[in-house]
Amino acid sequence: MNETQKFSFGDNSVASAYDNLLVPILFEPWAARLIEEYGPWQGRRVLDLATGTGIFTQLVAGQIGPGGIVLGIDISSEMLTLAKTRCADLTSEVKFIESPAYPLEISSDSMDFVVCQQGFQFFPDKDAAAQEMCRVLCVGGKVIITTWRPVAECQFFGSICNALNMIGEPEITDMMRRPFDFMPDSQLTDHFESAGFVNVQLSQQEQDLVIGGGATHAIEVAYATPIRPKLLALPDEQQAEFRKTLTELLHELSADGITMGRMVSNVLSGEKQA
Repeated sequence: MNETQKFSFGDNSVASAYDNLLVPILFEPWAARLIEEYGPWQGRRVLDLATGTGIFTQLVAGQIGPGGIVLGIDISSEMLTLAKTRCADLTSEVKFIESPAYPLEISSDSMDFVVCQQGFQFFPDKDAAAQEMCRVLCVGGKVIITTWRPVAECQFFGSICNALNMIGEPEITDMMRRPFDFMPDSQLTDHFESAGFVNVQLSQQEQDLVIGGGATHAIEVAYATPIRPKLLALPDEQQAEFRKTLTELLHELSADGITMGRMVSNVLSGEKQA
């Protein structure tokens, strides 16, 4: 698939479905894990790049305390509207900026952390994005990037792809693979080493994907991904076939009816050298 194929969270229906269904089961627990395992955050200046609907911004804002600031940046105005609502009652200093990953209208050497949770794989010019992250960080500042491992290792989404192939929709399958299958490990580290980061380390994290409502809820989650408009455009009969096929695959995947396999993510960290 061409890397520029449209995979957008910007549609209002997609952004709302993403926030209501994907964030609680997927992005919130992974954001909480990042905050727990990295830091310290108190008093720090944090850039949340590709903030989406602001879940990492919300959680880390609770850690920074007085003197810190969180900037949430996203290219999607629809996502940022939801992020602003999510963070409206926070007492920490939080600001949102509508912007692509580069150029960033942020002063050089002004941030202590740049965090990008599951957004880097979508940037059209990844070298330029990595260079911008390095520019805005202060000396000794840290970058933290997460990108999903291949879809075969992220089993729920692998099942979605298999169901789509089984109903004869390879184009939508390729679109669903976009967050997973186009960011090889070596390329990920190369982007940040080339940008000048030092102590670049790449590790893997994994955890269960729990969907409390079982297969019925899981179907809703599938429709909350950016393939939602493509799915809804299918004839009713084909959508019914997709739901039936995916339900059967999920029954095979899940022993308890709610744990829909494992999710595996790369986590890259690096520092800006003097």
